Amino acid sequence: MLKIKKIIRSKDFKISFMLSIIGLIASVFMGIYQISTFTETMKQQIISQLGSIQALIPVAAVQGAILTFIASFLGLKIAKRVNLNLNFKHDKKSMIISILIGFTTGLIITFSDQFIFFKYLPSEIKSYVFSPIYFISSILYGGIVEEILLRLFIMSLLVLIFWKLFARSKDYLNIPNRVYIFSIILSSILFAAGHFPATAQLLGTSAPILIRMFILNGIGGLGFGYLYWKHGLSYAMLAHATTHIFMQILFIPILN
Repeated sequence: MLKIKKIIRSKDFKISFMLSIIGLIASVFMGIYQISTFTETMKQQIISQLGSIQALIPVAAVQGAILTFIASFLGLKIAKRVNLNLNFKHDKKSMIISILIGFTTGLIITFSDQFIFFKYLPSEIKSYVFSPIYFISSILYGGIVEEILLRLFIMSLLVLIFWKLFARSKDYLNIPNRVYIFSIILSSILFAAGHFPATAQLLGTSAPILIRMFILNGIGGLGFGYLYWKHGLSYAMLAHATTHIFMQILFIPILN
């Protein structure tokens, strides 16, 4: 009992709890948006399982909150062991670098879709209509929840594993750069692969679409992973969020 109380009172628990609230809110918006993309067949399947299509939203919210809490709590523990951190302190240089990475990532994704992958995209998504629900969900879920899952938890865990397996140095302050770099690359691949369900649902699973999924989402993962390593998770979140902001507010409307 004393150990449980100690855990609940710990800083990591409090941070994880606050992040799980964001995860809950983000999952609500993501659930609302996903419902708008479902086919009639998919809606009927959900109704048969949950009773109504709206029931998906609280289910998604609870799942998102729990997943965010677990990934946050474990990720914080692991990150400390491999010299990675949240770093919510304001730093002008880090902020500028994050915004530039977000800008560049959004530009590459948008221009690649317009000039390389456009002919492979379904006709129904080629015309852009701004969605406030998707805009909010992409910033909250993409910018915060995905960074917690893929960077704070997965990337930190990969660094720990590769450090223990392949590095000679046992000092967590002197982990070789190659360990971080390889972890960034692998977590970026996993980040891209994590978009498969949404990609399959919206765009299909043709070879060009899958190549697009890995290349465009992987590019973002590389930049976000670098920021987590060198500047802290908060700046990876900022870059991820600004990627969506630049894409939806600036680049896509200009090119459509």
